[in-house]
Amino acid sequence: MYSDWLKGTWKLESFTATDEDGDCVDYMGPDATGFICYSHDGWMSVQIISPGRMKYDVATSDGGTDEQTLSAARGFFAYAGRFAVDEENAIVYHQLEFSLIPNWIGSTQKRYITKESENVLVLSADPTRMGGGKKRVARLRWIRL
Repeated sequence: MYSDWLKGTWKLESFTATDEDGDCVDYMGPDATGFICYSHDGWMSVQIISPGRMKYDVATSDGGTDEQTLSAARGFFAYAGRFAVDEENAIVYHQLEFSLIPNWIGSTQKRYITKESENVLVLSADPTRMGGGKKRVARLRWIRL
């Protein structure tokens, strides 16, 4: 059911985080964009980018100042690995082999699946401590390409 439906490429529509007080923020800015892909051979990849990241002085991977490099890293989110779906509980598990966050490499990230329509996917996570120390629930809304 979900395993086949998830497969393909999805474009980010919104990435929000709601805290325990009910306050909701656009976690990577209101114009964040990105893609998540689920392949037929069981691999997934996600990349999300914030608007307004500083450009590097030189357009190479090591061509930025410390400030530019920090801006680039804080405005980008990515990981990849295998995925598995728990059909009964509408959960997808991302088993990470690569991640911008080094601590996540080798971890399994649990995401709850909501199928809003045939072409709208919402992934949400358990509450976690995000910026500011409050527990927040991340909610990512994706549109099928």
